[in-house]
Amino acid sequence: MAILSTLLAVSEPSGFWISIIKAFEAVTNNYVLAIIFLTVVIRIIWGIVDTFSKYNQQKMNAIQVKLQPELEKVKAKYANSPQQLNQKQNEIYRRYYGKSYYTGCLAMLIILALNFLIFITLFTGLNSMAGYNIDKGYNNLKFNYANAINVIDDYFEGNYQDEAKLDIFKDYQSLGFVIEVIDQTQTISLVKYQTDGENNFILDENQNKIVEEVLNTIEYSTNFGYIETVSQEVNGNIITSQKAVTSNEYIITILNKIFPIYAEGEEEGSKEIILIEDYQPVVDADGNILLDENKNEIYQDLYLSTAIQNVCMAYVVDSYDLNHDSFLWIENIWIADSPAIQSIMSYENLVSQVGSANIENGEEQIYNAFMGDLQEARGRVNGYYILPILCVVVSSLSIVLNNLYTKRKNRKEGKEIKAQGAAKWMQIIIPVMLGLFALFYNSVFAIYMLTGQVVSTILLPLQLLVVDKIINRKTKIEDNNTIDYSRKF
Repeated sequence: MAILSTLLAVSEPSGFWISIIKAFEAVTNNYVLAIIFLTVVIRIIWGIVDTFSKYNQQKMNAIQVKLQPELEKVKAKYANSPQQLNQKQNEIYRRYYGKSYYTGCLAMLIILALNFLIFITLFTGLNSMAGYNIDKGYNNLKFNYANAINVIDDYFEGNYQDEAKLDIFKDYQSLGFVIEVIDQTQTISLVKYQTDGENNFILDENQNKIVEEVLNTIEYSTNFGYIETVSQEVNGNIITSQKAVTSNEYIITILNKIFPIYAEGEEEGSKEIILIEDYQPVVDADGNILLDENKNEIYQDLYLSTAIQNVCMAYVVDSYDLNHDSFLWIENIWIADSPAIQSIMSYENLVSQVGSANIENGEEQIYNAFMGDLQEARGRVNGYYILPILCVVVSSLSIVLNNLYTKRKNRKEGKEIKAQGAAKWMQIIIPVMLGLFALFYNSVFAIYMLTGQVVSTILLPLQLLVVDKIINRKTKIEDNNTIDYSRKF
């Protein structure tokens, strides 16, 4: 059971979209599914608005085709008179478009503005949520680790030479931690589990480890800070003052007790408490046993610090496995889907994600105490550029389908209109921009963009069909209302 920090450095984001995402997340119990369902709902609703936009565009295109011949004549006639040309062109536009030209342009601007607003506000909200969840995940691991070393320090009661207690840690594989709520207070216990002769845990009928002995129990804390009273003699007088000891300072004090700091030139291990001499052979990166100059196997001692770290890290790794947010091939959804990024962030990346203003003094030392080992145990690349590639491909597919429809329609009506200028470039720029957003920002936002593009592409044929039906119906009504005044002889 993982305990979340109640003193997170990054405040929980709020807002319109965040509230909706939380509501979906409460139902799905999964951030990614919440984003997918939210995106589907947004795109279906937006599909209705987008259908109107497509109809309006088709209507404007049809009018443009009708007035084109007159525009060409006017351009040829008044080629040498720009002022008259402009006046005549405006007269043609007013005659064909009427008020619909300005109404249509205004409607398109409003739709574009709303689309941009949704994109930016969701982008901002999901970025805030990413920073918050990265900080929350780190704090969860940090306080689990801090409480683990704290209950061990309390167990030794400052006496790390107690032979009986040192003997307990010689069999460190059988040790672990249990979180419970006792009288509405969360506690953490250092326990010894039942094992067989080969250090395998004995499990009950529910496949849970059986506790053989509870070694120590203290209150689980997410804030180790306290006020320290300091007394000193000044000119024969005892002066008492108070000093605030921060949570990080307290954690670092325990770390320095368990893991001695070596100055330059000091022999590694000289300050360590040895539990078992020649405990196990030293191996290289490939698992081969190292040999000395006499071809004898090199053995290393088991230190108390090593035993404590192994027990604590087993608990941290279990906590990570239980709580980290992953999705399919993406190990950490709050950072980008990229093989250039590790799922367990470096300290520098953590600072950049949560902001240096939210990092307390001493944080790097605490981070290095356990996150490096977690990186070795669970770290891997966070993705393979799949989301950025899919965003580009699906967006391009949507544009291709729309272009095919337009070409087919124009061919059927005997017209040939090609995208030119800005419109042509936008067909290239939009997929590239979506790919770049997916490449450089968190995977959750990339999933939002990809889901939106997929839903829009699926809805596109239906939208175009509806637009065709509306246009055909209006054309039929206009044809039926046309009266032929020609006389027949």
